[in-house]
Amino acid sequence: MAQAFGDLPSGVVKTPEKFTLRVPDQDLDEFKQLLQLSKIGPETWYNQQERDRGRYGITRDWLIGAKDAWLKFDWRKQEDRINSFPNFKAKVESAMGTVDIHFTALFSKRKDAVPIAFMHGWPGSFLEFFPILDLLVKKYPTPDSLPYHVIVPSLPGYGPSADSVPVDKEPSLQEAAEALHQMMLDLGFSGYAVQGGDLGSLISRYMSLHKECKAFHLNMLMTEADGSSELTQQDLEQLQRSAEWSRRGTSYSMSHGLRTATIGLALSASPLALLAWIGEKYLEWVDSRYPLQMEVILEVVSLYWFTSTFPRCIYPYVQRVEDRLAGKSGYIPTSKETPMGYSIFRYDLIFAPKPWAEKAYPNLKFCRIHEEGGHFAALERPEALLQDVEDFLKPVQVLET
Repeated sequence: MAQAFGDLPSGVVKTPEKFTLRVPDQDLDEFKQLLQLSKIGPETWYNQQERDRGRYGITRDWLIGAKDAWLKFDWRKQEDRINSFPNFKAKVESAMGTVDIHFTALFSKRKDAVPIAFMHGWPGSFLEFFPILDLLVKKYPTPDSLPYHVIVPSLPGYGPSADSVPVDKEPSLQEAAEALHQMMLDLGFSGYAVQGGDLGSLISRYMSLHKECKAFHLNMLMTEADGSSELTQQDLEQLQRSAEWSRRGTSYSMSHGLRTATIGLALSASPLALLAWIGEKYLEWVDSRYPLQMEVILEVVSLYWFTSTFPRCIYPYVQRVEDRLAGKSGYIPTSKETPMGYSIFRYDLIFAPKPWAEKAYPNLKFCRIHEEGGHFAALERPEALLQDVEDFLKPVQVLET
């Protein structure tokens, strides 16, 4: 049914090619052999600790169970789900060079449809937004009723866009944002909105600087602390959790930023190693009251493995870590004029209380707080995130009249 939303809107400047994801049988066979032969390390005191969640990483028992589940995992079924939606690849000219960017889309036939792009982060993928795509197709069952053109890209370096990052020069997050902005223009959108969390929130902030970006919505926000603001008890508790995560939970980013080559090569050698590194985040970064199903974790790690994503996707951490070590704020240039929306999920990792956000961004037009949900809002609370985006966009003028 979702394929009915695959007709490109009028006004497309550069026509993208239709895309079907299909992992070669040889790659599947090799993966299963590698996984089967992958050895799980010996039992230690550290890898038995379950009570202090996240203190030492995943447990050995979890990895044993995850390996067994992965050996039984049906990737072809996941491919069928991906390909049930319209998928495309756009050839984009940008500072990165000529790059092929993948995106999944739901195109409307309405002339007043609002274009909106949803941006994932790390260790995410375009798959994060499939629950939202499902909700949209259910709520608006025909292209004539859908009030949006929905674009869900794979960021440069990720998934089917993994080979879009250059190898003859160092890529950057800002260049990735510029390429995605150009892709929206190539699709014929003279005005669009963008939404993002994690690295996707940083991409969205860069894109907000363009006049064609008429609105941006974030579910992760970093601001300077404002000691003059009155905060609720819930705000203070979330700030404490965020500070503790910054102190103990960010070692992965240092590895990404300082040993980019080594960890990229190491995790490309073993699917089980990749599962341990990424699976850990999907266990620890969510609202622990509502853990994600194992299949959700295996879907994204499989995508990373089959597209050789990991070594090509961690480039944003290099500059972020260098800024941190140099004592710089790492501030991302962000529009203070374009209408901005912000959704707070109480168990996210990075958090700016509403009073801080209001003071830092006079263009903040929408802010809603959710007592449930963590870092992967589109996976954990898709209904809430979609409702926030729709409510935010209602009064915003995205299309030119």
